[in-house]
Amino acid sequence: MVSRAGSGVLVFIFLAGLWLVVAPFALRFQHAHAGWAGATRTDVIIGGMLAVAAFGGMFGVLAGRVREMYSDAASVTALRGSTDFATKE
Repeated sequence: MVSRAGSGVLVFIFLAGLWLVVAPFALRFQHAHAGWAGATRTDVIIGGMLAVAAFGGMFGVLAGRVREMYSDAASVTALRGSTDFATKE
């Protein structure tokens, strides 16, 4: 199971990636109606890759947690079934 700190790091990386994508335009380093500068292209590509990777990591953590919940529910159901069977005799 991934800790809260690990999930927090994934969120931070996702937000950092989004900032890299938005920063050239928000800080007006990239002029409107002009071709993208090399630095803008690099920021957008690297930021997009970071955001996608972190989002995939968050999705993986969520999928793992759901799998754990299903496993816990199955074991509880199995235990209830065996105790119900034992009390019926």
